[in-house]
Amino acid sequence: MDKPMLLGETTITGRSQISLPARSLRVLGWTKGDRLIVETLGDGVMVLIRRPASWTDTFAGRMTDVFGTHEDTLGYLEGERRSWAEER
Repeated sequence: MDKPMLLGETTITGRSQISLPARSLRVLGWTKGDRLIVETLGDGVMVLIRRPASWTDTFAGRMTDVFGTHEDTLGYLEGERRSWAEER
């Protein structure tokens, strides 16, 4: 989603529950049984995020810019292992 869209409005019930507007669920592709993560950003802002079915699949390969390539990681580990051998 490129920009915020107003997709409806809801009310908090006496039991602190809300119903999400059907249009918003259709736009997002959310369905019955989806689990949601609730975050607050402060200043009266709450964010709902659909919980991924698999955290591993969701984040796999996402931090390659932080840790480098697979070869970089293997090189780092080899250097660490050499340093352990030198300490003995």
